[in-house]
Amino acid sequence: MQKISFTIVLLSIFFVVLTTPAIASKVLVMPTGDVPVETLEMDFLYHRGLNSLGAQIGFYPGLSAGLRQDFGGQLYATVKAAIIEETQNRPAFALGGELSVNRTHLYAAVSKQLGNPSLRGHVAFGLGRYSRGMAGMTLMLNPVKVNNAPTTSLFMEYDGQGINGGLIARFSPELKANLGIAFGHGLSAGLNYKVAF
Repeated sequence: MQKISFTIVLLSIFFVVLTTPAIASKVLVMPTGDVPVETLEMDFLYHRGLNSLGAQIGFYPGLSAGLRQDFGGQLYATVKAAIIEETQNRPAFALGGELSVNRTHLYAAVSKQLGNPSLRGHVAFGLGRYSRGMAGMTLMLNPVKVNNAPTTSLFMEYDGQGINGGLIARFSPELKANLGIAFGHGLSAGLNYKVAF
């Protein structure tokens, strides 16, 4: 019965993603081809039973670096570099990595608007936790904020371990929250706060 429920939710999200126009935002876990510019991003994520806290700063155009702590686990230094910026004809392309004393995870990520201005696709592949590849789509449902309602986006991704899907609510340019399902592993949730300088 539980597998049937997850299948229905998965098919519903895919149906909405394929039929609703919107603008996409970041994917929950997988990296995208986007690199923050002159911003500090701090985030908390609960996913697949694990908590992590991270900070990433875009300190130079096309370059960002930061730290991520997996609670009860590794502390990672993170780095990301934009190699190609997205245009109408070509995708964004970035290289990045997560480095700790015991583990190294390296990736190449590509992101591109998929025809509809509201829909973006993302693909990542590399070494370590990226060796199985990752892919995702983001779809903005309401690009214009009305009254106090947040702008919302749907996301669907394969993160190298399984499929995740859910909703991203942006309450302001600085604050967004994620709520989703890691199929077979229960709820995922996150908060992201961004400061421009």
